[in-house]
Formats: sequence, C-alpha cells, structure tokens
Amino acid sequence: MASAVSKTPMLRAAAARGFAAQAQAAAASRGSNEAQTTTLPSKLVVASAEPNASVARVSIVFRAGSRNESAENRGASHVLRAAAGLSTKTATGFGITRNLQQVGGSLTATGDRELITYTVAVTKNHLETGLKYLEAAATGQVFKPWELADITPMIKADIARIPVEVQAVEALHKAAFHTGLGNSVFCSKYLAGKHSSETMLHYVAANCTANRAAVSGVGVDHQLLVGFAQSLGLESAAASENKSNFNSSEVRHERGGSRAAVAVATQAAGWNNLKECIAYTVLQFACGAGPVAKRGANNGVLTKQFGGSVAASALCSTYTDNGLIGFIVSGNAKDVGQAVETGIKGLKSLNVSDADVARGKAGVLTWLLDYLETHSTLAFDLGEQAALLGQVYGKAEIAALVNGVSSGDVQAVARKIASGKLAIGAVGNLSSVPYLCNLN
Repeated sequence: MASAVSKTPMLRAAAARGFAAQAQAAAASRGSNEAQTTTLPSKLVVASAEPNASVARVSIVFRAGSRNESAENRGASHVLRAAAGLSTKTATGFGITRNLQQVGGSLTATGDRELITYTVAVTKNHLETGLKYLEAAATGQVFKPWELADITPMIKADIARIPVEVQAVEALHKAAFHTGLGNSVFCSKYLAGKHSSETMLHYVAANCTANRAAVSGVGVDHQLLVGFAQSLGLESAAASENKSNFNSSEVRHERGGSRAAVAVATQAAGWNNLKECIAYTVLQFACGAGPVAKRGANNGVLTKQFGGSVAASALCSTYTDNGLIGFIVSGNAKDVGQAVETGIKGLKSLNVSDADVARGKAGVLTWLLDYLETHSTLAFDLGEQAALLGQVYGKAEIAALVNGVSSGDVQAVARKIASGKLAIGAVGNLSSVPYLCNLN
C-alpha cells in the first residue's frame, strides 16, 4: 500500500545505532528556545531552535545554488528545485505525495544563488513519516528521463512568470559578476528541457555532499535531529568554492512596450566581513527599503529624491564572499532614464545623518525580528546560517550586532559607495535609459 510506512521506524533505528546516547544532554536542553548547533565529523552542521513549537519543520540544505553551475550545466539548480518530489531510490513521486498528504504534511524546495533547501513540515506525531520522505527527496534523486520531461512545462511557466523587476536584478548580477554569482537562479528559456539525467546526477554528486550541507529544525529535539543527520549517510567531497569578483559592466534586454526596470549597484561586503555587511544593510534601510505604511511614501535618504514618477527602492544583496548595494527603479519608460541619473547622483553623494542611521537600524531590527518570529522562516534562516556560516546567531545576538553598528560605520560604507564603480541591469523599453559609459 502506498500509505504504508517503514516496519522499522527510522527514528527508533537511529536510536538503536547509538544516537540516543546523548539523551541526558537532550533532556537538559529541552524547553530551551535558544538556537543549538552541532558540527558532525563530516562537516555537516546541525542547527535547531524552538523545540516546543507545535509543528515540526526540518530542512536539509545544500550549498548547491546557481553560483555553482558551469557552462555545461547552466540552469541545473532550477531543475533541481522543480524536481523535488519526483521518484527517488526508495520512493515514487506518487508515494511521496500520497503519504505526506495522508499525514497533513508538506514538502517544499527553495533555492537561490547559494543554496538549495528541502523542507518538510508535519505535526510532531507524524515526524517519522515526514523525515522519511524528506530524506528520500533530498538525498535519493534518480532523475528519470521521462519525469524530467514532465517538469519542463513547469520550468517554462516559472520563466514566463518572472516580473520585470526581478529580471532587472538578474541582469544586474550577470553584469556585476559574469559567472558564479552572475548565474541566474532561473534556467534560460532555450535550456528548458535540455538537462539530461546524467547532467543532474553529476551536479548533485558534486554539490550535495556532507561538507556542503546543513540540517536545521524547529519544533524538533536537537539530539534527535543530530541522529537524523548522521543517518543520512552523506559523503564528503573535495571542497570547491566558486569565487565571484565584481565587474563594472551592464546587461541590457531591449523589449517593446511602455515599461522599463533598471537595477544599479556597486560592490558591497559579503558575510565574510560580518560587521561591514550589517552596516550596508542598515544603509539600505536608511536609503529607503520601501514604504512603512500602505500606499505611503518611500522617504529614505535616497528614494525620496526620485519623486512619484517611478517605483523605487534601495537594493542590498549579500552573499558569503561578495555583495551589491544600490537601487532599483521601474515605471513608465520615458521616466525611468531620468530616475536612473537621479539615483546615481544620489548614490555618489549620500549624506547619512545620525537620525538616518537610527531609523535604518530600527528598520533592520523590525524586519529581522519579525522574520525570525515565524517558525517557517526561522527554520529556513537556521539552515541558511548553518550552511553558509557554519554557526547560528540567535535573535539576541543578531540584535546586538545591529545595535553595535555606529553612525561612523554606516557613513564609512556610504563613502565607499561614492567612489565605487557601477554595474547596471536593465529590462524593457530602454530608449531613455543611459548607457553605463555615460554615467560612470
């Protein structure tokens, strides 16, 4: 029967293999809402928090995002996301769907430039079933050719739904980094349906390894999660990180119509320089990361200069070793060109006061603490930190880091922006948008 579960419960078997030897430590930590981390000998990092949450959420995270693609497998990370839930070595796609539906659970796969995350959410009394099919989906892919063909329409639909503003940000990354971080999180339309089983299996073997992985959980006992991580049987492989250097260039996608979107940025710090990275994030909120009230004005230091003719927002994208800081504008094609010039002048002459910094810090804290308040996003954040940083910062530590940023720190990164070179990504009717050579 499709609904049958293993006759030897996985968690009981894990305990029998000795993973319950740390039960005393688990009892001591039970009830604590502080984040806990454990690094296994294989370098896989396990992180957990909120063990008393009513719903158990567990993620398996791999550093297998689009930055790891090469010319031979471009778009593989998008296919990997779309293929979550297909047949595996131990379960069919129908079996995964049917069994999770029967226990009211869900399985999702998300991805970005650095990570692919598989997450299962189930009530605690069905955790065993959830973990069984999470393991199957994340570590047992087989990529049957006919199933890959079946998901091609889904991939093409994803591509067709990309908003023009997101396309501009993707073009900005291509202009700024060319390869690595410049690889789009979306498969190119001409490559949809072109990825073979061999290509996908090779991509998984190279990137979904123990030393590039993390397991995170919310509503799950930490030692139980450690046992689950040890039972995955993932192997380590030679680490190969795809470094990305910033470039000053532009990517323009000329199209018809009456709208345009343009993203402009210069280099920012990555998470390997945590203090400066947080300073850039504070600066983003001080510049204007969006209105704080419905239909309100976006009155940041930078965005207030645009007026009401276009939609505009400060932009800050940070990664392990690099980042981008700038702005994005979209609107009527005839207004966007002038807005780009206005925004660049504003970037080159940023004047950030102590009050602006205080407002920026308050905005960052509100956004971060609200983000971490929801268990679904907390589970994702734990996995992201564990996979990329090898450790986890709790809410109190994050608040302390943000509060530790001084006005001088933010003003220092603002001066770096003023002297930095620019990269531009533009999509739409670009008749009014100036070229980069006329702006630097």
